[in-house]
Amino acid sequence: MKYFLSFLFYLCTYQHVCAQTAPDISIYMLGITQDGGYPHAGCEKPCCAPAWKIDSLRRNVVSFALMDYKSNKWWLFEITPDLRFQLNLFHRTHPNFNYLPDGIFITHAHIGHYSGLLQLGKEVMNTKGIPVYILPKMADFLEKNGPWNQLITINNIIIHRLSITEPLILNNDISIISFTVPHRDEYSETAGFKIITPFKKYLFIPDINKWEKWNKNIVDEVAQVDIALLDATF
Repeated sequence: MKYFLSFLFYLCTYQHVCAQTAPDISIYMLGITQDGGYPHAGCEKPCCAPAWKIDSLRRNVVSFALMDYKSNKWWLFEITPDLRFQLNLFHRTHPNFNYLPDGIFITHAHIGHYSGLLQLGKEVMNTKGIPVYILPKMADFLEKNGPWNQLITINNIIIHRLSITEPLILNNDISIISFTVPHRDEYSETAGFKIITPFKKYLFIPDINKWEKWNKNIVDEVAQVDIALLDATF
């Protein structure tokens, strides 16, 4: 349990508060903690004890919304076990946007990053054709394993394979650069994302084993963006 909280810090320290406003595009934090959330299941140590008793201290698993006010579209980054609370939070704070996102970006196949997909299935929301943007091994994992592949076969989601060699152009103002980072890749590779807009650049790396194991220098990468949302465990 020593490192169970991977708070994402850099100009952003409190869940629900960190929104970087720009003329047409902004992000809104929906969660800031590691896969298990806060308080963490099974933890009765002083770090978690107060949050079991005080609801206001609880924090959702890391996720954020990328919003384009010009097109009135938004995209969800990571789909977590706390999805129902995060969708409700987004809807209450941004009622002019659709309840469901126009697309979902997922970094990898660990519980806190993709298991919220189950909420899109026929047992809950039974969504129709939500684009899910993932790297190839993650796509293979979802397509070849149940219950995830049922979401695909009944068109709850539509898989879009990302490339680490070519950026994804969402629209005239937003492009997404995908890359991989070293992590426990039991079922998929682990992605990071760089979001490029005319106003701000964002770096998102919610999980990595050790910075020194990466083939890039994290200090240099942070220097190239305006806001970095990083795994703070290490």
